[in-house]
Amino acid sequence: MKAAILIQRWYRRHLARMEVPRRYTWTIFQSIEYAGEQDQLKLHNFFNALLTHMPGATMKPAGSEVSSKPSSNTVDQKYEDESEDGSLQSVNGGYKGIHISFPLTETDLGALIDTFRKKKQHRLHANYVVGILKESAIQLKRLPNFNQASTAISKQITICGDLHGKLDDLLVIFHKNGLPSTENPYVFNGDFVDRGNKGLEVLLLLLVCLLVFPGGVFLNRGNHEDHIMHARYGFMREVKTKYEHNAKRLLRLIERVYRWLPLGTVVNNKVLVVHGGVSDNTDLDWVRNVDRQKYVSLLRPPVTESSAPGAELIDKQEWKQ
Repeated sequence: MKAAILIQRWYRRHLARMEVPRRYTWTIFQSIEYAGEQDQLKLHNFFNALLTHMPGATMKPAGSEVSSKPSSNTVDQKYEDESEDGSLQSVNGGYKGIHISFPLTETDLGALIDTFRKKKQHRLHANYVVGILKESAIQLKRLPNFNQASTAISKQITICGDLHGKLDDLLVIFHKNGLPSTENPYVFNGDFVDRGNKGLEVLLLLLVCLLVFPGGVFLNRGNHEDHIMHARYGFMREVKTKYEHNAKRLLRLIERVYRWLPLGTVVNNKVLVVHGGVSDNTDLDWVRNVDRQKYVSLLRPPVTESSAPGAELIDKQEWKQ
């Protein structure tokens, strides 16, 4: 009996000694991983304090006609493929890549997954990229600020966060857990792009999943679904590298998609899934009614377009939520 107790004590001390370096390693990793985002958060808090003490900071200059809404001519132009030598090709010309058709089907999704998995440098024709982005924006626009997910049929739901352009991770998840469907729903909890070098492929696959399985995929907006973050963490550079001649127009369409992404997902009316958490001051009823499309960037309040008394103050209060 004494021997068993001694072995037990030794084993517990051994586990404790192993746990200490593991925790220190994890703390160091987190500090390195999120150092940049902490800097961004400090900048966010600085501007928040600045705006609090400067009520007119976000007002438009008199006579200004600037609007945050993208112009209509950015989505109706013909987008052409980017070949390896930088020349332009039409979708019916020298393009040798995969072809998809709209409305998208599960067959198109399977073909995209197979192509992205096997051909590491494959670039989908720019016309198809535009089609996916435009259709996704239309679909997302119909959704409320909080997705409503249920496990009544599936009995379970898979929640994935922070893919950050890691296409291999997404493909492994689909391989091991199965493709999305109403019987196998997924919540992707923001931060689809940046850091990894396959952010565009990850974003396109998630949007195609949303279009093909509208009741099986729920997308939340994270802090990296933001053009300011893209400029710092790599997604903007990725798009410009892959679609040199169409990057600006594609980024405008991606920005439109972001603005219509829901802010969270409620599972079975009991569990709230959001990317950044909630504070003691968060009013969920208020967030449900926010006009989310006016937030081009989550790092700053929107430009107030309404001339109604107190409109600017309301925008700031919404943004702080």
